[in-house]
Amino acid sequence: MENQKSTVNASIMYGLFLGIVLIVFSLLMYLLDVDHDSKIMWLSYLIMAGGLFWAMISYRDKYSGGFLSYGSAFGVGFWTGLFASILASAFTYIFVTMIDPGMIEQILIETEDKMLESNPNISDEELDMILSYTEKLTTPVMLTVLGFIANVIFATILSLIIAIFVKREKPQEITEEEVTEA
Repeated sequence: MENQKSTVNASIMYGLFLGIVLIVFSLLMYLLDVDHDSKIMWLSYLIMAGGLFWAMISYRDKYSGGFLSYGSAFGVGFWTGLFASILASAFTYIFVTMIDPGMIEQILIETEDKMLESNPNISDEELDMILSYTEKLTTPVMLTVLGFIANVIFATILSLIIAIFVKREKPQEITEEEVTEA
């Protein structure tokens, strides 16, 4: 229980750092006018993976005496990803409502263009139905919630994978009985 509490406490700091790096990356992409569908946006996933790896390694070396079980490594990654996702989601809401409120309108226009491009024979009723669903999913609150859920799921999957490589089990001590039996 004490180890788990310290895992969460340390993860808050790592999550804040990771969240800030993700926000800076997002702002940089915005300032450079990189399209949100661009392949370079995949770098944010690499940043998240690197941040989770850094958090697990740092926790292992600073707070766990150089040893860390798979479960504890996953815990550090999960909590770090959760806190980073909270921070990034708060930024998403602020971004969509204050920094670039036209982003939602742009998403709707791009959706309509893509639908007409991929299916030029689509009826007006079908297009209106698709756009009405898209409009419901692209409110500031929905973008924030969906982004949060996606980030937590992605961070969880990455943590499960990265923990395999970060774990370092303590060697079992050999007792005198085992030595005499051998």
